[in-house]
Amino acid sequence: MAESEFSRLPQSRQVAYTSDVAPVVLVGAAFFDIKGRVGRDFHPGSSNAGVVRLSFGGAARNIAENLARLDAPTVLLTAIGDDGQGRRLVLHTRAAGVGLADETLIVDRQASTGSYLALLQADGQLVAGVYDTAVLRSITPRAVHRWHRHLRNAALVVADANLRPQTLAVIAALCRRYGVGLCLDPVAVALAGRIRPHLRDALLITPNMREAAALSGLPVRTRDEALAAARALQETGPEVVVVTMAHGGAVYASADARGHVPAVETDVVDATGAGDALTAGVLFGLLNDFPLDDAIALGTSMASLTMLSSETVRSDLTLEQVYQHLKL
Repeated sequence: MAESEFSRLPQSRQVAYTSDVAPVVLVGAAFFDIKGRVGRDFHPGSSNAGVVRLSFGGAARNIAENLARLDAPTVLLTAIGDDGQGRRLVLHTRAAGVGLADETLIVDRQASTGSYLALLQADGQLVAGVYDTAVLRSITPRAVHRWHRHLRNAALVVADANLRPQTLAVIAALCRRYGVGLCLDPVAVALAGRIRPHLRDALLITPNMREAAALSGLPVRTRDEALAAARALQETGPEVVVVTMAHGGAVYASADARGHVPAVETDVVDATGAGDALTAGVLFGLLNDFPLDDAIALGTSMASLTMLSSETVRSDLTLEQVYQHLKL
């Protein structure tokens, strides 16, 4: 597939910078998700009957789509391979309302579109995941400098830890220069350390319990331990730290407040993408000047709705639906 074919794909249903509202700019992964959910009779080390689903993922892309489905302007800066999966990913992401223009999209003819393979338990929780991020090497510091106008004009910038350390450093430096709030997504335990050098520059981080333990060096097994880790991390620089705890909801710490927001109870179909949905909900709340606990409650509602769906990001998500679910 030639690069020009991507240029001919339909553009987003919302055009960046056409309103008075500055967009949230997201830098990082856009993946093709392959998810297998096994039955209750699971046999490790052997083939198992189950259900396999394809979806569209990647931390930065997931957060962007969640925000776009709430009608928040978003721009995604990412890289894909020159293949059919990349074409489908671009079509879907643009149709969802994410600003993904030719100038914000790197098409690498030497790499495959990023992918994520997840094995899920019968209850929808993750057993293990495998990610292929080779294409994201194309997002170099030089590429970020070419995108500097988007960072300068952003309401907030969100970067995920799938990016190389050098690239994250440039993003943090540009956000400091332009006075733009930076939100960092640790993505996974193995990648969380990449954001540690930039915590002092962060407006928001949203690790899960294992990621919070990796970042803080503290044990995080209970709600009290999660709150202690959130407070310790917040003292290193981030304005807001939210530690997600799956069915336990989330704890948070800022300079002015700390506390716990319970989860919205739900039957789990697929937990993939729930953390990204929560992050998007918190960002939406902060952009709209919600009190912090209300912003996190909005995020927990979005996470709960996401877990009710086999899609990594719900294609039927609306703000009205999020509020209604929050009241259940």
